[in-house]
Amino acid sequence: MHNIIRAKCLIIGDSTVGKTSLIQMFMSDGNQFPKNYNMTLGLDIVTKMINVPDTNSSVELYLYDCSGKEFYRNLVLRISSQPSLLLLMYDVTSEASFASAAEFYEQIKLQAKGEAVRGVLYANKTDLTTRRLISPKAGRDLAQKLGLVYLEGSAKEKKGIEEPFYFLVNEWFKIYTDKTQTFKLLA
Repeated sequence: MHNIIRAKCLIIGDSTVGKTSLIQMFMSDGNQFPKNYNMTLGLDIVTKMINVPDTNSSVELYLYDCSGKEFYRNLVLRISSQPSLLLLMYDVTSEASFASAAEFYEQIKLQAKGEAVRGVLYANKTDLTTRRLISPKAGRDLAQKLGLVYLEGSAKEKKGIEEPFYFLVNEWFKIYTDKTQTFKLLA
């Protein structure tokens, strides 16, 4: 029997950090980097089915591509409350987007209503090596402080675009399996 498990994943961070580009590259299996930029207004939702290795299960990942504009912040947080997973992004060439990451996390944590927020802190645009301002160490330190896993890559260069999503799918599957086991023991 094939199990389908659904998970709501917020992709959040400042405008222009590359959230939509990363999602489009992941959805197209690395074949469709957007050449023209259209800013996300509010929220876009896409889904992708991902098989969990060595199981009869798949995770249907609902990816909530959230606008980073302050104007949409309350709307985005209301619509995307109680996420299963979080992909928090910043641009390695922008100190402002790095500083905003912790603020976004605190807002999401409030929306989670006491539930643990599992997720990834993702450093994007690593291809811009000469313009990089945020070191991997600073990213890892922030991720550790927030209780997230640190990953980095470049949507443009097709580097590290799948790892955050597959990590999140495996984490969600573990959570689901643990809850199912607990439920069976209580029954």
